[in-house]
Amino acid sequence: MVTAKICGTDSVLTYLGALGTAISRSKYHISDICEIRLRAGQPIVLETTRGRFPLDRKVTPEEIADCIKSFCHYSLHSYERELREGFITLKGGHRAGFCGSAVLHDNRIDTIKNISSINIRIAREITGTAAPLEQTVFDSDFRGLLIAGRPMSGKTTVLRDLCRIIGNVRKLAVIDTRSEIAAACNGHPQNDVGANTDVLNGYPRSEGIEIALRTLSPEYIACDEITGESDFTALCLNAGVKLIFTVHCGNIKQAQSTPLVTSGAISHIAFLGGKLGQITERLVIK
Repeated sequence: MVTAKICGTDSVLTYLGALGTAISRSKYHISDICEIRLRAGQPIVLETTRGRFPLDRKVTPEEIADCIKSFCHYSLHSYERELREGFITLKGGHRAGFCGSAVLHDNRIDTIKNISSINIRIAREITGTAAPLEQTVFDSDFRGLLIAGRPMSGKTTVLRDLCRIIGNVRKLAVIDTRSEIAAACNGHPQNDVGANTDVLNGYPRSEGIEIALRTLSPEYIACDEITGESDFTALCLNAGVKLIFTVHCGNIKQAQSTPLVTSGAISHIAFLGGKLGQITERLVIK
């Protein structure tokens, strides 16, 4: 049975001040909203499962600046890394991404100024989406799983539910780089990721994987949006640790050609398409 829960929806709108009030008074309920898009000089736009809907309320540059301050709890210097990387994870696991003018130092982004656009992705804890994968991840021949799909296909949703399933019976380490899996607040996960799960919140993926291997003796390691961390897969395999990762791609063939798969660390691929979190293709790699 698939059930959905959105964490901290009221707090999302509270971050937005008068803009949040306008959204709450609209005909669109927060439970139906996937994204909230705020662009200076343009109307508030709500992305729902039914489409994209502008509201009759324009956003001012001053309101964009106030939102950023609110995201940072009015302490911008405490969020220098997040400002540099272009996103802040809010209470409940919701992610606010933003863009503006990059300030460079030694040809690298030092910070972002004159922020003009914000996109808030609403996180949902949906239990039951990973049920088709439960038998797979506990199979004796299982080495690792790659959950693949396009942006907004529900990869993190499925990964989060799979962490709950695994973490309730096995030792699991979650490298939660963007605080979207466990939605930790003050160090405590707000989402159910299992009773035997250790959450390394905010750790860079490579460092988090290495620390988990050295200190936590996990049976499984999970992290979101894998990129160039394949160097650590051999260490995981040699330690007998099973891997659960996600990756952006357009089809299952692209997922099969990623370095993580060709390294031999992955034995199964699940590709998401159609409805949010729906597994449309599966592949076993011998």
